[in-house]
Amino acid sequence: MQLFIGFDVGGTHIKHGVINENGEELTSDEYDTPDDESTFKEKWKTVVDKYCQEHEIASIGVSFPGHINHHTGEAAKAGALDYLDGENLCELFAQLTDLPVTIENDANCAALGERWQGAGKDYEHFVCITIGTGIGGGIVMEGDLYRGSHYRAGEFGVLPVGNEGEPMHEVASASGLMKACRRALAVSEDEMPDGEELFKRMDSDVHLREAIEAWAHCLSRGIYSVISMFDPQAVLIGGGISEQEKIYLLLDKYLQRFEEWEALRVPILPCELGNQAGRLGAVWLAKQKQARSA
Repeated sequence: MQLFIGFDVGGTHIKHGVINENGEELTSDEYDTPDDESTFKEKWKTVVDKYCQEHEIASIGVSFPGHINHHTGEAAKAGALDYLDGENLCELFAQLTDLPVTIENDANCAALGERWQGAGKDYEHFVCITIGTGIGGGIVMEGDLYRGSHYRAGEFGVLPVGNEGEPMHEVASASGLMKACRRALAVSEDEMPDGEELFKRMDSDVHLREAIEAWAHCLSRGIYSVISMFDPQAVLIGGGISEQEKIYLLLDKYLQRFEEWEALRVPILPCELGNQAGRLGAVWLAKQKQARSA
């Protein structure tokens, strides 16, 4: 059975593991994201060399933030890893290993991971919206990614959904929710409850409830826009906040206010794979590339 290395490169941590061709992860670990290119390459190579000593690896899949040209490996923007802006990642990784390396945008990889092993298994057409520090997205059409002409499809975070036209990144992300709740509670960042506690307290705190409802209203505008544009079979919500059941009740409340919602309505579901989705999606792409070249 073929084995693959999957990497999920984030702004804070880089998660990695060995995954077989059936999508089963045999081992996984993570390390802090380096602050410079030299250390990034050194740590990445160390992980690859270790796995290659322990296993016979067929190829490597890398989930990477930013605007990634899947075909050439060029990263016009590399997300939080700005020291790699403008780099050709295929060439960079080719200096570090003789194994084939496949690279794709992280939100796209998360969507493909869910398509392979998660909440998207039953759908040929769906949209994945990842809610974290910002908002990203992956679009699956006819079972494959829709990347757009400039490899930027799914940048849902720029949709203007606020009352003053603020983008989703600002007012509908998890960080946007935390800022709004902090203002409502009038507490410092250190004193802020975690997300689960906030949703528990909203029933007894009118100011907190208003902040969360306003956030959900903005998020519903973005989701409605995405559904009206792509007509998916389902919308999958990713990110830690997607585990809060009250979100879906709030979204339903506000989506029902849109005139065409009954005609456009599709299931809105939490992703199932958590932070494993990115590296699974990257391995799925590596697996497909390996099969085509065989």
